[in-house]
Amino acid sequence: MFGTDIPGEVNIKDGLREIKGINFRASKAILREADIDPGRDAGDITEGEGDSIKDVIENAKIPDYLLNRRRDPEDGKAKFLVSNDLEIQERQDIDRIKKLGAYRGIRHRRGLPVRGQKTQSSFRGKSSVGVSRERIKKEESESGEE
Repeated sequence: MFGTDIPGEVNIKDGLREIKGINFRASKAILREADIDPGRDAGDITEGEGDSIKDVIENAKIPDYLLNRRRDPEDGKAKFLVSNDLEIQERQDIDRIKKLGAYRGIRHRRGLPVRGQKTQSSFRGKSSVGVSRERIKKEESESGEE
């Protein structure tokens, strides 16, 4: 479902949470709207019930406060995005912020933390620690001349 394999032995409520973009509360609301018992195993769901779950997710038939994209900047509508659609939209949002030149965009561009964390001792993994090839060649050429 939506490019994600849901194990058959877990209950459908937890199985839906495997799909990127669906959290605990949204999973319960989706199953309530599709009229499916959340305690049933995912393997026991019939194809018709699976189609009704997909219909609820695709048409955003759950309350607006459970949607994961409220007030979309492009059209102002509330949407429920899952899987690849959500990843693509997140990437486009970050690119839009970078293009605007906003503070968050600048931090994204530089690969630094965006949400105000301290950076004096954290986030130091960006620079490589090792021996540069130029230095090795220079040392080899110096030792060869002697």
